[in-house]
Formats: sequence, structure tokens, C-alpha cells
Amino acid sequence: MAALARPGFVLRPTGPDEPPTGRCQAGGPALLEPGTPWPQSTAGTPLSLFAVLDTDELAPWLGDQMPTRLGLVNVFSAVGSLSEECTIVCADPARAVEVPTPSPAEILREVRLHAAPIMTLPVSGEYDTGDPVLKTFDYRAEPDFDEDHWESPVERFVQGPLRREWHLYSREEQRFTPGDSQAFGWPYIDSWVGKRTDGYEHLLTLSGDLWDDNGFERVMIPPGALRTGDFTDAVCEQDGLH
Repeated sequence: MAALARPGFVLRPTGPDEPPTGRCQAGGPALLEPGTPWPQSTAGTPLSLFAVLDTDELAPWLGDQMPTRLGLVNVFSAVGSLSEECTIVCADPARAVEVPTPSPAEILREVRLHAAPIMTLPVSGEYDTGDPVLKTFDYRAEPDFDEDHWESPVERFVQGPLRREWHLYSREEQRFTPGDSQAFGWPYIDSWVGKRTDGYEHLLTLSGDLWDDNGFERVMIPPGALRTGDFTDAVCEQDGLH
């Protein structure tokens, strides 16, 4: 499991001891290069600005996860909808300007964000068996392995022993509760596995707590997108409460 650890960030509203991390924000205006068209849904209506990640500030902690310079990553989605439509537009920080959300898209209140480095594991919620990657491993070398056991190997050898301890460690040592707002790293999966079964990777989770709401939304990107900068087919998934 230690070999599976991936760096990520817990995203928190800024405060006296947690200054803004570059231009990271949730909601508010987009940060786009002049002349960039505002993303539209397939129905022709403008999407909402979900968040902006300042990857120039985040890249050093991510190491070889993100070898391509992406600059400001603007994430747009159909907020509050069951639609999984999501569009990602990158912008050069030196050229980006604030662009307000056009009507009739929902305007999310701007929350400047502090990004604190964390480590993540594919250990997820209480009622599922974790990230799909855990099912790809061979557990037959475990001393108590029994192919006829009523529990799955993932539950017996990963989720059962680690889930509670990992969540405690995350809260007490990293000041991070899985399901909070997060960038990069392993996604927290509560009840909806979604595109992870197709190999999609985690870009962003935004908790409704940022806007005094419940649940969280998770943005998934195609494999290799961080290397190529091609975010076509990104999706935004709603998940459970926490």
C-alpha cells in the first residue's frame, strides 16, 4: 500500500494561517486568456465555473505526475445538475484575465483556496470496497487467504485493516477528512465509483461545505491527461454525503 501512495492537496478556504495558494479558487470568475470562448453545455447554455487550480504552484509537490506545464486550469461544469458535463480550459497565468460567469449559468460564490500537501491512498468509504485498482491485485500470498471466504480479498486485506486507521491518520496528522475538497491524488469514493472503472484519474473533488451544502462532486480526467494536456472527455460526478 505504501508503494501506491500518491501526493495530492487538501483544499481549504484561506485564513490567517493559510494564505491563498497562487490563484487557486472555487467558484467566482474564470481566469482565461483574452478571446477564449466560455464553455457551453451540449444544450447550448453556459456552464458554471467550478474551480481554478494554479498548477504552477502545485506542480513541485506532484513530481512526475504532471510533467506538462498547464498553468491555470479552469474547471467548468453543470453545477447542481445530474449531468456529468465538464469542460477544462487551461490558461497562461501571464495572460489570463478575470471573466465573469455569463447568464443564465449558476454563479458560485468565490472562495479563495489554500492548498496543503497531503498523501493519499486508494482506501475509500464505509460501504464499498475501495478504488477499483485494488481489485486488480493478487492477494493469494496473504497468509490467511481463502478463495471461499465470504469477504472479498479487498475488504479483508485492505479496507478492513486500513480504512479506519487511514482515516484517523488523515484527520489527525494531515488535517484532512477523506471526502473534503481535494486536488490530485487518489479519489475518495463514497458510493459512486463512476469512471474509475474505466481507468479515469482524479483531478478535483469539491465539497459542498465550501458553500454550506452537502455532498461533494468529483472531476475525473482521462488517463494521461496530465501528461498531454488533453482534457477532452473529463466528467463531473456527484457522490454521497460525508
